[in-house]
Amino acid sequence: MATGDLTKYGRILAEWQIPEYIKYERSFAWYISTIGFGAFFLVHALLTANFLFAIIILLIGSILFIHERRHPDMIDFLIMETGIALGDKFYSYKELSSFWVVYEPPAVKLLYFGVQGSLRKEIPIHLEDQNPVQIRRILLDYLYEDLEREDEATEEALSRLLRV
Repeated sequence: MATGDLTKYGRILAEWQIPEYIKYERSFAWYISTIGFGAFFLVHALLTANFLFAIIILLIGSILFIHERRHPDMIDFLIMETGIALGDKFYSYKELSSFWVVYEPPAVKLLYFGVQGSLRKEIPIHLEDQNPVQIRRILLDYLYEDLEREDEATEEALSRLLRV
């Protein structure tokens, strides 16, 4: 779809694709240290006869291995006259409380939406190559901009730091 096209939720004001998750480049040292920590905890679990912990360590290792081999799918993100769409999920502006932009290139280029009445309080959207000023101008017509929120979410920062 092109910007300006009509959908069942109204005219598209902006659209781009984002990965379903960020796949970070990991160094050889990251792999060695991860395997080392896993081996240490596995040996500790076996020496203390804590077999449940050993099984949990093996499961975590298996999940990390499978996750490492998989590539993220690309998801369509649309800003429309009546709300936003992230893949198949639509959020009307009534469901969203605010938005804020955290833009510190090249590492951090995020657009956040606050969600009302949900377990998920924030929706982070990677801006990719979008102009944050232009996206902000579009959203100001529909949502309150929370200017007090200047930092990325803790889980996003930890994920980027630990490369997971």
